[in-house]
Amino acid sequence: MPEFVSPDTDPMDELRRWLTEATAEGVSNPAAMVLATVSPDGSPSARALMAGTRDQDSITFFTHYASPKGRDLAANPDAEGVFLWTPLERQVRVRGTITKTSVEVSDAYWASRPKNTQLAIHVGEQSSMVSDHDALVDTKAEIEARIGDDDVPRPDTYGGYRLTPRSYEFWQGRPSDRLHLRAIYTRNSEGSWDFGVMTP
Repeated sequence: MPEFVSPDTDPMDELRRWLTEATAEGVSNPAAMVLATVSPDGSPSARALMAGTRDQDSITFFTHYASPKGRDLAANPDAEGVFLWTPLERQVRVRGTITKTSVEVSDAYWASRPKNTQLAIHVGEQSSMVSDHDALVDTKAEIEARIGDDDVPRPDTYGGYRLTPRSYEFWQGRPSDRLHLRAIYTRNSEGSWDFGVMTP
């Protein structure tokens, strides 16, 4: 049994422990997560984003609902997130189902963001085509002038998603003998977690 992860530990607690250790070791952007989705025509797509919060049951992130990932998730809510901490030879894969957060959660996150970030989000739908980058700068300046000192409202097309895990894979590299440690948690029909160890 690998000592780096316990079969009796809730996997979300284990993920939080690894995130804390990555932060303590000075890993750049330890909460960065690669999110993989599948488009309506079956094409895979992956991108890095920041995992905003991690409660006991889910991982939350925030984005444009009309973005490519938002359209993918509307058609197929199954997705996988990957955390990678190369200096620690560690990786965690989290596979599950994604749903939108409540309006209240989205509003609270929006209120926590800097005004400059809020204005940038208002510029347009994520990943939409524009004539050039100067057009984005001009549009943001126009929005900023129009809003002035008022609070920036959250667009209805921007908010949160929750990734509720069905499985976790914790991977710890062992450069000395290449027998890397892989611990797997899988949620069973009773809602608890089954634990196992896989070959490297």
